[in-house]
Amino acid sequence: MRHRELEQRLLELKARAHGRWTGILRSSGVDESILSRRNQPCPMCGGTDRFQYTDRWGEGNYHCRGCGAGGGLKLLQGVLGCDFRSALRHVEDCVGTVSPTSPQRPAEPSAQRMKKLAQRIWDEARPVVPGDAVDRYLASRGLALRPYPPTLRCHPSLGYYRRDAGAARAQKVAEYPAMLACVQDPDGNAVTLHRTYLQDGGKAHLPDAKKLLSSGINGAAVRLFEADDELAIAEGIETALSVHLASGKPAWSALNAGNLEKLWIPESVRRVCIYADNDAGSSYAGQASAYTLARRLKREGSKDTPRRVEVFVPRQDGEDWADVWLRRSRRLPKAA
Repeated sequence: MRHRELEQRLLELKARAHGRWTGILRSSGVDESILSRRNQPCPMCGGTDRFQYTDRWGEGNYHCRGCGAGGGLKLLQGVLGCDFRSALRHVEDCVGTVSPTSPQRPAEPSAQRMKKLAQRIWDEARPVVPGDAVDRYLASRGLALRPYPPTLRCHPSLGYYRRDAGAARAQKVAEYPAMLACVQDPDGNAVTLHRTYLQDGGKAHLPDAKKLLSSGINGAAVRLFEADDELAIAEGIETALSVHLASGKPAWSALNAGNLEKLWIPESVRRVCIYADNDAGSSYAGQASAYTLARRLKREGSKDTPRRVEVFVPRQDGEDWADVWLRRSRRLPKAA
């Protein structure tokens, strides 16, 4: 099978399996204890409590301090001891396949249709301005800016969809204002959108108020500010904005710990400051991903023009730099 065909097959499979991985892994013979979301020995590399299955992004996500992070396909390969193609076929048996000659449209959007959907949603939104829903939300977090980055927009009423168990398609259950963030690849092209649903000046009370429009961002980032010879990196959008306000550094958001490890950094950046989340009370995922990125960047650096890489972690367990900034901003005297 040609590479392009395999890539398309994988994209379609990920779209159909999204949000269903726990059931897929369970039905594939992965022991229930592995899927318990507790720290435990890694089924691939051992240890005592280095592994945790989280399914945080609906892709069968897990993290291991020994062999790294991964998703459902990688976990299935490790537990069953099979190769990539065998795991791919196994998951296709669970979720069904879409024949390329079938006259029926696939149940999930193709990559091209997803890009068109992202563009339509982006065009419906407007730049963030004082007093709109995004401004009120960010101001409540101590993150008001003048002006806001052009990679953020405010959608006045974005549909919120939910897929019930066993349903083929997600159904729209409500509409909320939303903060949209454009996710860009190394060439600066938009690959998808990140959405934060809002309500009454804060984040909406939903089980997944923050989510990507599509998966597979693979090192892309929300470029909040133009990088120069120095760049700050954080997981969340609010955390990156906090770092910018506290330090004045241009900042990008990787959106999650798994993507932080893969993040693409321009060659022109000579100092990278990675602001990790302190996950010491749970899985250490934030710190582990930050140091994995730091190690990779140091390894990739040139001997002639070495790159300076630093990692910063909040002192308190369970905090990120947005928490630190919010506490600090509330102590700052208000302008007259």
